[in-house]
Amino acid sequence: MNISFYTGASGMIAQQNGMNIYSNNIANVNTTGFKSLRPSFADCLYTVQRATEPEWQTGHGQYIMKTDYMWEQGMFHMTEQGLDFAIPNDNFFMVMDERGRKYLTREGAFAMTHIDDHWELVNGRGEFVLDNEGNHITIPFVTGRNTKVNEDVVNSTDYDPELGAVGRDIQTETPDEYVSTEVDYDRLMDMIGLFEVDNNWGLDQNEDNHFATTPRSGDPRPAPDADRELIREALEMSTVDLAAEMVHLIETQRSYQLCARVVTTSDEMMNTANNLR
Repeated sequence: MNISFYTGASGMIAQQNGMNIYSNNIANVNTTGFKSLRPSFADCLYTVQRATEPEWQTGHGQYIMKTDYMWEQGMFHMTEQGLDFAIPNDNFFMVMDERGRKYLTREGAFAMTHIDDHWELVNGRGEFVLDNEGNHITIPFVTGRNTKVNEDVVNSTDYDPELGAVGRDIQTETPDEYVSTEVDYDRLMDMIGLFEVDNNWGLDQNEDNHFATTPRSGDPRPAPDADRELIREALEMSTVDLAAEMVHLIETQRSYQLCARVVTTSDEMMNTANNLR
């Protein structure tokens, strides 16, 4: 058997898989809350070619042993959007999809959706954001009374002569009385659940910025009060270092080319040997 041929082929497969990982990192350079992956390569088994010479060992290529998350803190992008939140530590949000499956995520770009007679907190895909008890979060509002000034509805405590009333104004049964409602962001921040696991590196990365728990990561549990930190009107950016990823991509490409050259050379040598008379 031509060992060099299969050694080069195993290197091509490993480098192709590594290139897939690096290219996925580059593709997610602007994905909110994305944690980049790093492949760890390992050499394959070794065989002894001659029983009389046990020190003469021959390797059989490489493979990707595992991939590691780069869990360093991403930079914060200030968005000035009231329902955007960033976590300045290793905790996670928890969301629930339409099938009732729960996932951890670092993406905090939230929104509101109307359910029956109230509003609930969801993410961009319509998945419900959960509190520390695993329940849906009903949006709390601050309620005030308004009066009429020059036929325009205004808030008596928060009125801008150019912008008019602040918030959403709802007329009551009395024509001259109004109720203005705004999101109570302080209460909302206390209601949003933050969770932690024993081993972040044991999580499985799924699509849509989701992390699924495994036996290696342990079950999620509410973060202690001392670790409950949120930054409002901000989002955590991806941890992808574009310059470093480009270097890794070029290294992987060159290694792939050399492995391909080994396969070609080995095939040519075998062809020459087979044609000897």
